[in-house]
Amino acid sequence: MRSSSNHSRCRALVALLLAAAALGEFVPPTENYDRCLTTEEADKVAVAGDVDLFPHKVAPDQSSHWKISYHGTYKILENTEGGVDTKYLMYQCGLSAPALGDDVLANFTGIYPTPFDGKIVITSTTQIPYLEILGRRMQISAFAISQNLISSPCLSQMVIPAGIDDGSITEIPPYNATLVYEYIEANPNSMVFDSKWATDTKADRHVIISDTSENPTLAAERGQDVNEAIFEWMEFYGAIFNQEKIAMETVVETKERYNCHRDNAAIIAEERSRRLEKKPTVLWGYYYAGVGGWSVGSCPNYYCTYASNCFAEVLNATGGSIENWGALYMTDEEFLEFGKDADVWVYPSSNWESIASLKSEYLMQFKSMQNKKVYDYQGSGENAWFEQRFAEYDTVLLDMCDVVGHAGTTDPPHLRKWFRNVADEPVGSLGICTDADEPFQPQITECTRIPVSVDTATSVDTAEATSVDTATSVDTATPTKSPTAAPTKSPTAAPTKSPTAAPTKSPTAAPTKSPTAAPTPDDSSAFAARRFGFSTVTIAVFALAGHFLF
Repeated sequence: MRSSSNHSRCRALVALLLAAAALGEFVPPTENYDRCLTTEEADKVAVAGDVDLFPHKVAPDQSSHWKISYHGTYKILENTEGGVDTKYLMYQCGLSAPALGDDVLANFTGIYPTPFDGKIVITSTTQIPYLEILGRRMQISAFAISQNLISSPCLSQMVIPAGIDDGSITEIPPYNATLVYEYIEANPNSMVFDSKWATDTKADRHVIISDTSENPTLAAERGQDVNEAIFEWMEFYGAIFNQEKIAMETVVETKERYNCHRDNAAIIAEERSRRLEKKPTVLWGYYYAGVGGWSVGSCPNYYCTYASNCFAEVLNATGGSIENWGALYMTDEEFLEFGKDADVWVYPSSNWESIASLKSEYLMQFKSMQNKKVYDYQGSGENAWFEQRFAEYDTVLLDMCDVVGHAGTTDPPHLRKWFRNVADEPVGSLGICTDADEPFQPQITECTRIPVSVDTATSVDTAEATSVDTATSVDTATPTKSPTAAPTKSPTAAPTKSPTAAPTKSPTAAPTKSPTAAPTPDDSSAFAARRFGFSTVTIAVFALAGHFLF
């Protein structure tokens, strides 16, 4: 019996060796596969045994809500945000899912082949830039978002209208989990990108993204940057499509521009500090007619990080006498006392014209109004701040440095893309899509580092250096810090609107509406109510629980 068994094993081994010889030796890839393996390739992998199919790998550096591990033929992606805690097994397409045992596999929220080439369902405009940069626009087959809130030129002007006409794209009413589930049942090779506000974060075919849940307080405590942490989720998306390389290159290059703009601002601010008594101050607030009060920013928050990196200071609101659903708003008198002496005013809403008409005499009491230093976020259009901004956080920083007078000279000169001077600049736009197959190209301004050895005193415009109205100019000689990778790919599309804070993603289920509720002081609840259809009662509960950090 033993002899017969040994002979069987021997025959199997010989057959395996003959097969290996016939197939040829497995050659490890130098790039992550952008396709499924062929049957022959899969057989070679099986014969080779211990292989690494993912030469390009990513790992979070700033983000606190995701992690990833690589295991030869598969990788494990995890969303570690409290209340989410999901885990996805992504195995190389063309192979079978790894035989880890039923008990182990039961711990995964989802098991998918990578690169995922099926249909994509989006539930928030914040997801669009990531997918477009990765060239995945044409995989979007359904959207559970109000169509008029989508800013991407290629999606809004070409892909969605054509897709609805020919039936290749399905418009799902926002916040209707039942219809989303019906769609994925009818289209099993689909993936829904959703957020922690989903009806069921562990639902089949759902992948939960927590980029806008990155916590500014936690980032500050760790010495990290919340804006970098948010965009680092690009690598999470990239891992799903086996596009770690382009995702990492995009993240690195954007971060290097961001750091370059920040470092230039430091040099300019240091020179100006010799003549100025204090940092430029920024008032961040807007009028919310729903409660008849002013919603005012508080720190830490993403906009405070922008200001701090430009060596300016956001006025930090700590209260107000108007209370609505747990949020505090200031009266006209309180807001005037609080912000009248700010050098710059950023008005994070799209209703400036109506408020300026209603309160023209009142507004002229503000120093920023008198000096024409009031800006809103409509430089790239009414609905861009909550979409493309996340892929252009380096440009937002340069805009902020520009309005506070701490931006270095660029070649070509930087034209603000986001902060629009309400005194004399029109609402911008993202232009026309000319090729829906082309990836999205973010609006960027390359950065040239100011040589540290240069005497900045000779290059800073001293004529009006005592005023934040001065557009400080610094001669630049050194080339931009070169990124460690090829430049970001990006679609021709654009961003979406944003209040005083970064948006939360949209749930698949709709809460009860309550028109009497108001946005939180940083306007994230206003965003959620407008963009995702949360009931204001639900928003108030979230705000009280401290969920809306943006």
